[in-house]
Amino acid sequence: MTHHHDTPAHDNPLLVPLVGAGLGVAMFLTAWLAADAPGVGLAMFAIMLGYAALMRFGQRFESVQVLSQDPPLDERHALIQLHALRAAYCAVLGVALLGFFWEIARGAPGAFTLIAAVGGATHLLATMIVRRRL
Repeated sequence: MTHHHDTPAHDNPLLVPLVGAGLGVAMFLTAWLAADAPGVGLAMFAIMLGYAALMRFGQRFESVQVLSQDPPLDERHALIQLHALRAAYCAVLGVALLGFFWEIARGAPGAFTLIAAVGGATHLLATMIVRRRL
């Protein structure tokens, strides 16, 4: 019998680590073959292997459990995820806005401008959609 908390990751505890390792291989190959930067690729691969190992072997730590549970185990874990997501959003938003102003000051809109625009538009749209659903 399946419980409502069971997800594919629960059924296969290697799913998240294998996906992380696969992404690391893809990052390595992309950096090496497309940019001729195997050193950068190895660094990205090492980061993803570290993440995969943490997700596989760190399950005894509550912080890792919170990361790997979808849906959250309880209201406290959901609240932790919400606050962590808000902190990450604010960090990315701050970097995107600083980059946007730097690009505009140089007279050359680029990636930061795109990221700030997509982030702002997504926030606005999501706010309208969620407001109607709640």
